[in-house]
Amino acid sequence: MLYRRGNVWHYDFMVAGRRQRGTTYESSESRARKIESKLVAKAEERGPGAVLRRAPLLGDFGQRFMEWVQHARDLAPKTRRYYSVGWDQIGRTPLVEMSLDRITTEEVDSLRLKGSPSYVNQALRTLRRMLGKAVEWNVITAVPRVKLMKELGREQTISPETEAKLLAIAKQPMKDVLIVIQDTGMRPEEVFRIRLENVDWVRGIIFNPGGKTRASRRHVPISGRISDLLMVRSAGKRDGWLFPSTRAAGGHLTTVAKQFREARRKLGLPESLVLYCARHIFGTAAYEATGNLAMVMKVMGHSDVRTSMRYQHPGIEPIREAIEQRNLRHNSRHSDLTVQ
Repeated sequence: MLYRRGNVWHYDFMVAGRRQRGTTYESSESRARKIESKLVAKAEERGPGAVLRRAPLLGDFGQRFMEWVQHARDLAPKTRRYYSVGWDQIGRTPLVEMSLDRITTEEVDSLRLKGSPSYVNQALRTLRRMLGKAVEWNVITAVPRVKLMKELGREQTISPETEAKLLAIAKQPMKDVLIVIQDTGMRPEEVFRIRLENVDWVRGIIFNPGGKTRASRRHVPISGRISDLLMVRSAGKRDGWLFPSTRAAGGHLTTVAKQFREARRKLGLPESLVLYCARHIFGTAAYEATGNLAMVMKVMGHSDVRTSMRYQHPGIEPIREAIEQRNLRHNSRHSDLTVQ
């Protein structure tokens, strides 16, 4: 049975002649009943000792989880990096000192994570996956509900004025990475993996051989300023990475986030402005100039037309013109009446 003590529900039941008592750490009766049912089922399946086993601290379990992340065969490299960054955020919170079975929805909601909604959600998704694996590995019996922050999408863009300011103080290689993203619409990770042998100088295009989806295999245009930086970076070379790195395992650059944050902080720009915004301004500009949604979809490597449709921003100039015409007609009629 369940009974309430203060704001928290506790369980009390018998399995195999042994009494099981404890707290669900839940203030919601419905969630507490779900936990109780799982505890009863677990005790009946594996014996009453399964319920009484002490859960490890999140900090200790995190080490086991990250070992799984690094060696799981079905995880893509990008997913491994995602969970690594997410765990780095969670690892700086008080949750690491709590045992897994004491982490409730209320505890998660009380976290004060810094950064944009997408950055915070990276930590929350990592925590949710960790707790899910804890249930799968029979460490705990239930996963608390982890509510994500609302993401509004990458609607913010890098204006020409902001771009000029960023490029004026940007360090390399972030400066060149920003230019390539804004002029090709490539994703940052795609820019990092550009190889010189995939540059077609005659046709003025770069071939992207891989990515998130099949649509990611595509050609992107080379602008004048990209041509200039390509010539500088490829001087004396015919192949290899455009952005090589001796410190990276793959031999190429993997991030310029630190340099971008430093530049953003110096200019007093909002934290919501991220490097990916450069890709968004490319899509917006490409659609406004061509009106060809299919072409934008192909160049940006979208596999779903709904993603490309975000760049269909209706211009407000026609509305301005309509208002001006209305005012002209109104003024004209008013002048006629005055003359009469």
